[in-house]
Amino acid sequence: MDIHLSFLVDVNLPKYFSFFNNADFIFVSDINLRMTDTEIWNYALENNCVILTKDVDFYNRFLVSEKTPKVIFFQLGNYSLKQLYDYFNANWDKLKTEISSSKLIIAKETHIESIR
Repeated sequence: MDIHLSFLVDVNLPKYFSFFNNADFIFVSDINLRMTDTEIWNYALENNCVILTKDVDFYNRFLVSEKTPKVIFFQLGNYSLKQLYDYFNANWDKLKTEISSSKLIIAKETHIESIR
């Protein structure tokens, strides 16, 4: 059984990637550019979205919260847009497969860590 996932893309990731050009991706900037981390977190919980972010605050919040949305935390440093796009193209299928059975993914340059 394939579970459909929606992804809430944080403002620290590029909105205009052709990669994100489908209905599975919702952008914080389209909801409210001034959303706080707490509002993003709650939106993801209420709407069953996976948060895609480069913001370490979501990782930290995940570690201390009882109820959490799924989070993919991109721990990639200062990637250029091209490097980030190449990373997504090379790793997205694996990330999507991993998050379906995990609560948190830490996407690093050399490997992907999953917390179930």
